[in-house]
Amino acid sequence: MSRAAPLLPSVSVADAIATVARLTSALPPLPAEELDLTAAAGRVLAETLRAQWSIPATDVSMMDGWAVRSSDVADARACGTTPRVVLQASGASAAGHPPDAPLGAGQAGRIFTGAVLPTDADAVVPQEDVEVADDGQSITLDGEAVESLKPGRFVRSAGSEIEHGDVLLQPGARLSATELALLATAGHARVRVVRRPRVAILSTGDELVRVGQRPGPGQIVSTNSLMLATQVREAGGDPLVLPEARDEVEPLRDALRVGMDADILVTSGGISVGEHDLVRGQLEALGTDVHFHGLALRPGKPALFGTRGDTLVFALPGNPASTWVGFLLLVLPALALRTGQASPRLPMRLEVTVDADVRGAGNRAHYVRGRWSDAERVATPLSAQRSGNLRSIADVDLLLVVPAHVETIAAGQTCDAIVLRPPPWSAEQP
Repeated sequence: MSRAAPLLPSVSVADAIATVARLTSALPPLPAEELDLTAAAGRVLAETLRAQWSIPATDVSMMDGWAVRSSDVADARACGTTPRVVLQASGASAAGHPPDAPLGAGQAGRIFTGAVLPTDADAVVPQEDVEVADDGQSITLDGEAVESLKPGRFVRSAGSEIEHGDVLLQPGARLSATELALLATAGHARVRVVRRPRVAILSTGDELVRVGQRPGPGQIVSTNSLMLATQVREAGGDPLVLPEARDEVEPLRDALRVGMDADILVTSGGISVGEHDLVRGQLEALGTDVHFHGLALRPGKPALFGTRGDTLVFALPGNPASTWVGFLLLVLPALALRTGQASPRLPMRLEVTVDADVRGAGNRAHYVRGRWSDAERVATPLSAQRSGNLRSIADVDLLLVVPAHVETIAAGQTCDAIVLRPPPWSAEQP
């Protein structure tokens, strides 16, 4: 059996993240694809989009009331008093049913919210400021309405929201419901978006059995692939879960070679220094440049990052907590960059107070699983912190960061935290 490659000198988490960001940013952008708006939710825009027409296209009313010519009212106001003004009722305009004739001098047209103003009308009087004659043939504006009426009152002018040719969105914008609605209202039905990064996921180990299969003595269910695929999908990637690879050179190398066809390859297991840890050696045999192998981190010390051509390679330890934390710290930022996001949405960092002692990990940074307390900005470290304990990562709200060489953060002290779930005392989403 081949010997495992020893770890390289450990790098700090900050240096590792910076290395991943630098090398990921240097890659050529992923190609674009064209989609209907209905299929583009959550995708990242790959083009500059401009308004195909003005919004609103014409002057429209902001109120239910009467469209008038402000000049008619101005003549009456010029008398030096605040007289009541009587205008002839003429026509109507409703949303989707524009008026069929211009407004003449001394006339007022019934109008409803969102309706097109008649030609020559330039203001709207709210219906509560108007008295309608019993026969419906005329209306009277009271003195207060006459005094306050000016051109443009209660009118949304043509192009006041968006003018034809205005830039709506730039490349890198993430398309949520509101962005999609904006594009639709301004004339777009299809958009060019960045192709989702394709992420190959490979779990290694002779002890693994497929999900749904009962493990025998010394075996465990292959949960890391499922966990990673879910994390990739939530981050905007397209996961491809490969069959589990045994701890044998040729089958492992073949599986890794398949994974190299993806934009990103993430492996789990086989990356430490035992006799069965063959992943690094086979990655290098396939031409992978290893940029670090070993982090000053708990959990997840043996994590590796490499590149092969335009493929990013992350080899994470097999313990579930190590895999999970390694993805959050290293793979998630790389995925965000590969999707082309102008402002990547990464977990929020927040200073919190701990209500129990949080122990460090010597010369490694310790990322401690925790939950929110009922008190504002207070967190409780979980008692279970073993890397192989799945239950300890199944209901985690945040990771408490104990820096390297810090022995203990005592109860009542503050520390940095990575927020994974919004705190119960805040309406803000991280």
